[in-house]
Amino acid sequence: MPKRSNGRILQMAIGQKGDLIISGHGKSGGGSFERVIINGHGVIHGDITARVVVINGISKMHASVYAEEMEINGHSKNEGRVTFRKMEINGKASFLNSIEGKELQLNGMVKIEGDCEVENAELNGGFTIEGLLNADTIAISLSGRSTVKEIGGETISVKRDKQSFLQLDKLFSILNKELTADMIEGDVIELENTIAKTVRGKHVHIGPGCQIDLVEYREDIRISEEADVKKSVKI
Repeated sequence: MPKRSNGRILQMAIGQKGDLIISGHGKSGGGSFERVIINGHGVIHGDITARVVVINGISKMHASVYAEEMEINGHSKNEGRVTFRKMEINGKASFLNSIEGKELQLNGMVKIEGDCEVENAELNGGFTIEGLLNADTIAISLSGRSTVKEIGGETISVKRDKQSFLQLDKLFSILNKELTADMIEGDVIELENTIAKTVRGKHVHIGPGCQIDLVEYREDIRISEEADVKKSVKI
């Protein structure tokens, strides 16, 4: 088993891969590991390849991360590209590059300065994505103000969270529960509290609280009386 020491990193080989565990303050030059666990304040300077990465404290990663499973319960800042099979963010994370994977689940806050490309995205909380959010299935539950440049997918759902998220309702007005995007494009689109320049889809439902400049639809459209759509066109 790996040994722990406050302020130090101890690695012990288990077969071809060992574990990297940081408790207290520590740093690593990267490498290939079975598990990477940061319980204190960890700084990673080289590329990381691991089956499991768990951040329970604060991490700064100055290189790329390749992980089967990644869980962020604390605060993580990542400068390189992050590739994963499954990522769960329960705290706060920032990515200065693009991220790519299969499953993404957000239960907190995230900022992505590049693109986010996954198969399934479940986003609960608040987020900023400066590039493209692309997934087969996208389910967004708004607990705070969220922004994204473009969204593309097969099934896209945006709804306002009816429950209080981390008591944010006590700090912010419910008007902050909205999504802003330049373009939203998919096959089946269902939106609430969304501000967008263009929405394009096959089956489109514009729900309460939406402000849309242009809706382009191929099959059918429904627009709530509590929504503001400037123009809708069948294409």
